[in-house]
Amino acid sequence: MKTQPQTLLVLVLLLAGAAGVFCAGITWGLPSRAVDPFLFGAVTPWDGEKILRLAGDRADDPRLGADVDIDPLASRDQPLVLNATDVQRAAIIRRYRLYSYQPDEMITLMALAGMRPSQGRLDPRLYQYGGLWIYPAGALLKLASLTGEVTVISDLAFYLDYPEEFGKFYVVMRLYTVAWALVGVAAVFWLGRRLGGGCTATAAAGALCYALMPVVINMAHEAKPHLPGAVLMLLVVIAAVRYVDTGRRGWWLAAAALCGAALGMVLSALPIFVVLPVMSLLRRHRWREVVWRTVAGGCVGAGVYLVTNPYILINLVGNRDVLRSNFGNSLAMYEISRLGAGLLNAASLVAEGTSPLLAVVGTVGAGIFAWRVLRRRPRDCPEPAAAQAHAAGWLLAVPALVVFAQFVALAAGKPAEYGRFAVFPDVALALAAVMAVRHVMCRRAVQMAALGLLVLVTAGPGVRYLVGFIRDSRPQTSRMRAAHDLRLLQQAGASTLAILAEPAPYNMPPVDLFAWRIVLPPTHEQGTGEHADVLVRAWGTQPFPATAGDMQRCVRPERTRWWRPGSISWANKPFELLIPSQDGEQEPDLPVLP
Repeated sequence: MKTQPQTLLVLVLLLAGAAGVFCAGITWGLPSRAVDPFLFGAVTPWDGEKILRLAGDRADDPRLGADVDIDPLASRDQPLVLNATDVQRAAIIRRYRLYSYQPDEMITLMALAGMRPSQGRLDPRLYQYGGLWIYPAGALLKLASLTGEVTVISDLAFYLDYPEEFGKFYVVMRLYTVAWALVGVAAVFWLGRRLGGGCTATAAAGALCYALMPVVINMAHEAKPHLPGAVLMLLVVIAAVRYVDTGRRGWWLAAAALCGAALGMVLSALPIFVVLPVMSLLRRHRWREVVWRTVAGGCVGAGVYLVTNPYILINLVGNRDVLRSNFGNSLAMYEISRLGAGLLNAASLVAEGTSPLLAVVGTVGAGIFAWRVLRRRPRDCPEPAAAQAHAAGWLLAVPALVVFAQFVALAAGKPAEYGRFAVFPDVALALAAVMAVRHVMCRRAVQMAALGLLVLVTAGPGVRYLVGFIRDSRPQTSRMRAAHDLRLLQQAGASTLAILAEPAPYNMPPVDLFAWRIVLPPTHEQGTGEHADVLVRAWGTQPFPATAGDMQRCVRPERTRWWRPGSISWANKPFELLIPSQDGEQEPDLPVLP
């Protein structure tokens, strides 16, 4: 499959356009002192030294994972007041000065903060995010500090005084994600050409669908390893396709090593190892050789994983407590149960991550591929291009199905942000949709029109996500608007605010910590209605307790029938506020900022 100059030009244009999409709004949801007027009200804002003195530094226990809460809240049968003391207020203020609007981005920085390279301490104590994510992120921050783009010092009080400087760390890590997202554009383009028999237009449509899919736009704007892991899985597929083509040991070795690299980026990439036996079977090796090459390839992949995550092996010998702590904390959030509910939720999240029509057409395309495989007779000898597309289809479909099965098994009851774990099958569906158009529609003009329509229906939902990031990169975010509404309620006499998790910039708008009484509901009896003047939650998160049924919504989520924020994203997140019903009033309104 030769690459013509015009094909390279198309790829360059695709990369340039995708870079613009992925970088637009990259500064969304960063910590800022702009929240101080809301957090402190009439009180003079505290400086970093006072916040640090009151809240204290995070305990550096080598036996605990970097993402483990060192002071978890106990179960309770009464509401818990969260801001009764200055110590509690300082802990909340520290979150608003250091955390972004994405709840998981901070844990990478927690892992890096616990490392001391000058002392030989390089254990991140965070293993669900692999070393191929954490160590390059740290290296990029160091490089950015050498060029003067960011300030890297050990004085936490400095960042509490200047949270905008800390916010630059998130941007650097997000740009690392963007770099991998652009590699993904090239990988999808290559696979599109292979599956489409060398057709550049088909490949370009596939790459555009990838770049404009809601889940890809969302993950390209977050400092998390799930999209880089999915891109590495695509590179595994490419290396496996080349091995099936040529039988060269170098491509076999590359596929095996890339499997380890994908796992070394994020643990959820483990199913990609299924490619190793599939590519050997497609190469028509004898069963004995298939087993040998699979085991040997697995060993190569495991070796790459351990090289990029050396403290897994080191701690297996010397500090198993930290492994139990980190993995136990992660496993506590996932369980296999209610497969029917999991399937429904998984299907909904795939449709949200790809766009409904793309998901439907992609499913049809996958069905066409399966039907053609089943009706093929052993003596059939397809054309070389068709045979190559057939092999590429298998190498993409099998790991996508395994990842989707894993996704379904854990999907029951999960919020929309769980959709990030389906990035790889989402991309596979996009390619299947493009191939369905190519194989079902014979006339060239009809094909081009259908491919264009497919790109447009993917771009529509994707733009919703992009607009959310752009809006939250500006001073007047959805959280600041909700903070304004809460201030009006407080001025009208409200004094007790109930929330469903500890206050942080991602789950609660900034409010006056010296005027409001902020409470968590009891864990045994969700009886918060009689204890709170206002209940607040981020749209799409944990629902209000059942006893809130006698309360009325006073601020509608920022969504309409035709426009709503992306449910997978934390950007431009609407907030629902409930207040007690008065005099039969159904839905009182509050002034909102223009």
